[in-house]
Amino acid sequence: MAYQIEAVNRDVREVLDDLFQKAGKQYVLEPGVEGKVSLRIATNSFEEALHRVLQSAGLTYQVERSPSAAGRLQETYVVRARPALPALGMQAPIDILSRPVNLVASASLRNVLNMLSRQTGVPIAAAREVPDLQVTRLVLSNVPLGYALNLITQATRTQYQFQPDGAILLVPAPQIQVKEAPSTAGTRQFVDPTIQRAPMQQGEGIALPQGLPAAPAPLQPALKCSCGADLQPHWNFCPMCGKRLPKPGTPPRK
Repeated sequence: MAYQIEAVNRDVREVLDDLFQKAGKQYVLEPGVEGKVSLRIATNSFEEALHRVLQSAGLTYQVERSPSAAGRLQETYVVRARPALPALGMQAPIDILSRPVNLVASASLRNVLNMLSRQTGVPIAAAREVPDLQVTRLVLSNVPLGYALNLITQATRTQYQFQPDGAILLVPAPQIQVKEAPSTAGTRQFVDPTIQRAPMQQGEGIALPQGLPAAPAPLQPALKCSCGADLQPHWNFCPMCGKRLPKPGTPPRK
């Protein structure tokens, strides 16, 4: 069936009524569904036409199924306004990362991020270059969002970044390629540059080019957070619980 819509500053409720009537679909418009739309649509797909109308008006929907008198499942499209997200850009990362999470899931990475986003009210997504890996047996019981993100990024070799609007984006963790180990010809090895390595000892597996300065000694944790996480003196926040850390030389608060 062809769906053609030409609307110029027309009430979105009228456009939706025409669309659902033509498709023979049952629907409900919740309070808050309002606004004007201007668009032109020509498609054979009802779902595509509906999506474009809703997107133009900032609306969303879900399909509710219930048994009919004939014993068949009856579908009803429930259209509602999108929930307004808080202005996250004005909130400190510690406030966002401390939001509680309760989740038990075995799903793809992006579905897990969507569930975390709905639960915390924080837009969380993965960049296109991050593969949609399968996350299995994930159990999070009343933990901070920061802890959940650390757990997920460690398992998927990613890292999360705060965007200017307060959203959180997962991106691939930085990696550099180093020379092959002599004893493992043909095997490529990768090293995370954020992890300091101890100086190479004679006979170890990876050979560095001549003339490069020796790698510095590994940084040793100088502090511990009250949650038990190891800290570095230059950190401002605990990566595990999100707690603000005192600056070096500042006496602890009583």
